Amino acid sequence: MKFTRLAALALFAAAPAFAGTSFVVDFENNWSYDEAVSGYYSGGMSAGGASGANLGVEFVNVAGLSNDAGFTYYSGVPSPLGTAYAQGDGAYMNISAGVDNLLSFFYSSPSAVTGAIKAYSGLNGTGTLLGSFDLAANSGASYDSWTKVVFSFAGTAHSFDLSASTGAVGFDNIAAVPEPSSVLLMLAGGAALLGLQRRRKV
Repeated sequence: MKFTRLAALALFAAAPAFAGTSFVVDFENNWSYDEAVSGYYSGGMSAGGASGANLGVEFVNVAGLSNDAGFTYYSGVPSPLGTAYAQGDGAYMNISAGVDNLLSFFYSSPSAVTGAIKAYSGLNGTGTLLGSFDLAANSGASYDSWTKVVFSFAGTAHSFDLSASTGAVGFDNIAAVPEPSSVLLMLAGGAALLGLQRRRKV
């Protein structure tokens, strides 16, 4: 019993400590057409005066989009109430606490986009460029097909530049995710401890 407790403590200690933050931005709001998301996810408000959970994520020149009675803009999204798109140059997602190494998201685009999203060490696309991610075409003009991808970059990003995606890409369920290799190391360490425990019982 004593060794089991020690093994559990060691496994907990071996778990990776992630700097930065974790979040899922699902854009689940009834957005007015071309309504800027702005501070909706950072304790502030959207351009339309709505506010959501404070996830520490702020958007610049990024609009939310919801289907309405007059037109169906998209279908088949993971969270159907709303999506988002870049409105032009200077379209950013800022995370003051930072995101380490990986960002996942769903996207839909009728055309391929080179450098659709770029990670930077500073806010609003400043500092060091940490990585750039291209998106392949995966949908027709009806935006009815959505693909989950994981953007891997080197370091801690405080902003993501979405400007190049303007006019083509819809986004949904943007999330900060832990690095898989770290999780695997943690599980491997736990398996080794359990194996040692079994051998000591023999």
